[in-house]
Amino acid sequence: MKLKVEEIKQKSINVNIGDTFSKAWEIFSGIALYAISAFVLTIVISFAVNFILGLFISVPSMVITDPDDLQSAYMSALTPMAFVSNIISLVVGAAVAPITISIFTMAKKFDKHQNPDFSDLFIHYKDGKFLPIFTTYLALQILGIIGIILCIIPGFIFYITSILAMPFIVFTNFSTSEAIKSSVSILFKNFGTAFVFCLACLGVVILGALVCGVGLLAAAPLVYIATYVFYKTIVGDDDDEINEIDQIGTDIYNDNPYMK
Repeated sequence: MKLKVEEIKQKSINVNIGDTFSKAWEIFSGIALYAISAFVLTIVISFAVNFILGLFISVPSMVITDPDDLQSAYMSALTPMAFVSNIISLVVGAAVAPITISIFTMAKKFDKHQNPDFSDLFIHYKDGKFLPIFTTYLALQILGIIGIILCIIPGFIFYITSILAMPFIVFTNFSTSEAIKSSVSILFKNFGTAFVFCLACLGVVILGALVCGVGLLAAAPLVYIATYVFYKTIVGDDDDEINEIDQIGTDIYNDNPYMK
């Protein structure tokens, strides 16, 4: 896979965004119940955990009702309690991320003509992917925040070019650093394509939000599925390559009388 990434970096990628979302919708139509369930479950667990923690940790109010409150809100954001609250929210988000990321796995499963089930929502807690997903989520959030602090533009570029990091984690044996580096190196050289894809994803989310907010229940999972299709279009599918190699070996074995 590392050699494959190097090969991809040497050429321009060609992705039809319309076809990407068309394929994503096809997959979503087949796994909608599971994908929406993963998204809703993530929100519910995150809210519940943060609510319970909020009973023990007092979070400074960040509501701004008057321009004079800006200074007060800024100072509140710098308090130790606010910092602790933000760290806890970040860790909770990383801990439940495997549920949302399971949408990638279910999308691939359906794409392979297999039927997903509800147990797939928790597959990454038992397949050895929890820790890399956890650390990658934290790394992406922290690096993105640092980028935003550095005049916003670096963070904007990082968020766009790192969208393949999670698929790399799920579908390869890459470490957190390898996944992020591979995603950024590929999409930085093809920033235009990545930007258009992210813009299309933003459009889908906005349309979902306009439908009384309920549309987000479909829009958000659809974006995850589109990201899977985007990844597959660029990187390909190792399973197909393995099957082709196995098939070649089988053909040689069957056709060569000296190997029988």
